[in-house]
Amino acid sequence: MRKYLFFCAAASLLLAACGSVNETAGKPAANSRAKAENVVAVPPKEPAMPIEAGAEIAPGSLGSKAARDHCYEIDTGDFPIWKPQTFAIEFEPFQDSCFVTTHNPEYDDPPMESQIAIYRKDKKALDLPGMFNGVTHGCWVDGVGFLDLNKDGRTDVVVVGKCQAKMGDYNENMVYANDGKTLTTNETANTWISEMRTVKAVAAHARENPEMFFKQ
Repeated sequence: MRKYLFFCAAASLLLAACGSVNETAGKPAANSRAKAENVVAVPPKEPAMPIEAGAEIAPGSLGSKAARDHCYEIDTGDFPIWKPQTFAIEFEPFQDSCFVTTHNPEYDDPPMESQIAIYRKDKKALDLPGMFNGVTHGCWVDGVGFLDLNKDGRTDVVVVGKCQAKMGDYNENMVYANDGKTLTTNETANTWISEMRTVKAVAAHARENPEMFFKQ
């Protein structure tokens, strides 16, 4: 009789333990389903700036994303804005301004017949001089850099341009020197950087030879 009672008590404890294990085992699955149902897809973040990868940007040169979005809305007339190479800028003497690249609407791949200007308060403040070193057809902006090239504390601008030709695309690059009042370029000096294909390469050459691009 005692053996029978001991067997029943052991069996009862075993059944209770199994029930507890089964109940616990079921919870993670239920929790997993609940978590899965509550997951919200997060869209990928927009790149901060579609400037050429690896290009250097002087601290404080660019404005906020909201300011850049506003630059996209500027009325530029018949030539639409090319967003990948349009930026909100914050360096002297162009604080709270927009560096705007436009192109002929007949071409968007590539965006040929590009034009570059700086807008302030939605009005054009400066057409960048010497665009594509005088070439007027078939050119576009391939990369832009905002950086101090001659260590004078001012942000200069590098533009890597490309132009179409029967023999294939070629580069027309520009270094724009910031003298504190405006941006200027030296087309003769720019011929020495015509074979370079990146902002980084152009910037390195300008830093090594500042006398070519900056007035002493």
